[in-house]
Amino acid sequence: MKDSVNIHVFAPHPALQAYVQNYSCFGFGAGADQIEILDMYPVEYTQLSFVLDEYHQFRESGSDRVDGYPLCFVGLLDLHRKFDLFPKNVVQILFKPYGAFKLFNIPQRYFCNQGTDMRLLFPETASLAEQLREVSNSPAEAISLLENWLLKRLLLTTKTDVSGVTYACAQIQKNKGLIRIEELSRNMGMSTTTLGDQFREKVGFSPKAFSRIVRFNHINAFIGNHFTNNWQELVYTYGFFDQNHFIKEFKRFYGCTPSQWHARQFLE
Repeated sequence: MKDSVNIHVFAPHPALQAYVQNYSCFGFGAGADQIEILDMYPVEYTQLSFVLDEYHQFRESGSDRVDGYPLCFVGLLDLHRKFDLFPKNVVQILFKPYGAFKLFNIPQRYFCNQGTDMRLLFPETASLAEQLREVSNSPAEAISLLENWLLKRLLLTTKTDVSGVTYACAQIQKNKGLIRIEELSRNMGMSTTTLGDQFREKVGFSPKAFSRIVRFNHINAFIGNHFTNNWQELVYTYGFFDQNHFIKEFKRFYGCTPSQWHARQFLE
């Protein structure tokens, strides 16, 4: 599957770099017809996608519901999801954990583990979607339209403060998700309750849940970079109670056991 995916990444406007990680054009190349499942895993960013395909439809495996949002916002995930109907060509905005709150000023807890039609949140995006459709053959032009809309949003949210969660997220990421939340709260001069409320509003999940996402992203990178792994050492290094706890959490995030995931990394 890796050879069938084409991804082109673009840097955001300097004014947006504090809140937007990057833009990307995501498309399946040769062999796309043979790809029957799209897996989505927990990552440290949220995303807004514009579907370049004529039919922007997606359906989660095991569900009869088919959605078709031309502009879809996906909040943070804390579990593995898979789709058996999905678009093949997409332009994406990848937001930093707190970036969508800064630009949309809507509590992020409403968007966790789901996709939302942007037209329901911002009516003006209906006309934006039509403009994007006209340039669907030019991902660079589509990104330019999306970025101009974000720059206008930024002007409207100048008073929206995300400095506290920006610092907290940076500390969690710096410590690979292993920092104690009580210690982090104390260093920030606030209670764990206040920090939790800030995270649920501006990031989506609690700081503990976000730390789990960060921790598993580091574990995933470690597994992918090592041909052999000492699972017990990983359990100890990343602070799990025991190996059963590690496997249970891993399956929630990636839909399989660590050894199955590791084998898949080196077979693809």
